[in-house]
Amino acid sequence: MGSGQPRTRLGACRGNGDVGRAVETGVADIRNTKKVRQLAAELRDECAVRGVVLVAGEAEEILAVKIRDIARQLGVTERTALDRYLPDEVVHALADTVGKAGATYRQAVDAVEAVALDVADVGRVIAALGMTMKLATDALEKPTGRADALGVATDSADAVVGIGVAIRNTGDDQHVRIGGPTLVYTRKVLQRAIELIRDGTWICPCRSRHAPRATCDLQRNLISDLNLVGGWEAGLQERPGRDR
Repeated sequence: MGSGQPRTRLGACRGNGDVGRAVETGVADIRNTKKVRQLAAELRDECAVRGVVLVAGEAEEILAVKIRDIARQLGVTERTALDRYLPDEVVHALADTVGKAGATYRQAVDAVEAVALDVADVGRVIAALGMTMKLATDALEKPTGRADALGVATDSADAVVGIGVAIRNTGDDQHVRIGGPTLVYTRKVLQRAIELIRDGTWICPCRSRHAPRATCDLQRNLISDLNLVGGWEAGLQERPGRDR
C-alpha cells in the first residue's frame, strides 16, 4: 500500500455470495474470448479509479458470472448472452458494485481492533501464512480457481510484509501489535485456506485422514493459528497458544 487513499483488492473483501464468486467450469471458455478480455481490461481500470485492485483473472471471472446469469435468465447460451444481451453499461455497473464493496471493506478495516502477540505466537502466524502461500501456489497450476488462489497468495504475502513491519516497530515489551489491513489479510487468508482444504478444493499435504466434514491435522493447526489473531469460525474457538 502506498501513501494516499489505500487500495483494496476484491479478493480481500468479497464474500461467498457477491460478484467475486468463482465461476463454474462451464463458463471458463467465455473468459478467454477477445471481447471478455477487452471488457476485463476496462473493468480493471474502472475498479482502480474506485480504489479497488483486481488480481489477475478476477475481472474476467466477475464478467463471466454476469454473463452466466444473463444466459440463465434468458435461456440462451453464454456466447449469445455475451454477443447480444450484455448491457453497454455493464463495466461501469460492475465497477460501481465492486467500489461500494471496497468502501465497506475499508470502513470495516478502520474499525478492527489490533491484537498483541508475543514473539512465539507471531512466529506461528507467519508459519501459517507461509503454508497458505504454498497451498495457493500449488493451486495456481489448476485451470479452475486460479484467481482465488492468486488472491489468497497475494494477501498472504501482504500479511507477512505487514507483520514484518509490526515486528520492526515492536517496543521494549516484546509484544507485537498487529492491526489494520495486516490483521484483516491474516484472518481472511487463514479462514479461506481452512475452507478450501475442508471442501477438497485444495489438496492437503498432511498425512492425517481426509474426508468430508473431517478436520485434518493441518486444518486444526490453521484453526489454532487463526484463533491467535482473533478470527475464528463459530464453535472453533481455542485459547491463545500461550495459555494451552
